Amino acid sequence: MKQQLLLIIICCAALSVWAQSPRNAAGLFEYAQFVTQDDAGTDSLNLRAKKFFTLPLLVHWDTIYSAEKGGKQAQVADGYVDIELPTSMWGSYIRVAMQYVILPSDNGYYYTIRHLKGGGGSGPPEFPLEEKPTEMKGRHYDQLLTRTHKYLEGVIGYMKQEMSGQEN
Repeated sequence: MKQQLLLIIICCAALSVWAQSPRNAAGLFEYAQFVTQDDAGTDSLNLRAKKFFTLPLLVHWDTIYSAEKGGKQAQVADGYVDIELPTSMWGSYIRVAMQYVILPSDNGYYYTIRHLKGGGGSGPPEFPLEEKPTEMKGRHYDQLLTRTHKYLEGVIGYMKQEMSGQEN
């Protein structure tokens, strides 16, 4: 009876980790939201987005560039974060790469974080974050998903603060 109860608890915990990471229609992890902001124009939001991508503390930005998306100027950055996994077989950190896009408009901005890939660098070979590598233990993969989600939620919160123009 105790073993069955433990199994149920573990399954519920695993499902909650799996369910908390947002996915797009293709089933890939993607954070996306339109944030309404009436007090700033497109030019001001573009400048704030550029400033956000120059902050090196949250994400290690490899490439920052402007791109046209739907006739509007978007700020795009490719970078990575190092997620700490003290029990992992690959050492204490696993790199999670991503693409971050901020698309300002007249009444706010739309952001997306997509193309999440784990590994690379000095760690394991790169893999899509949606797929657990066969050589990675299930609990390490669950830790990676949970910690990546929590970290990216913090990055999003800081981005929203920067984009609102509030001083720290």
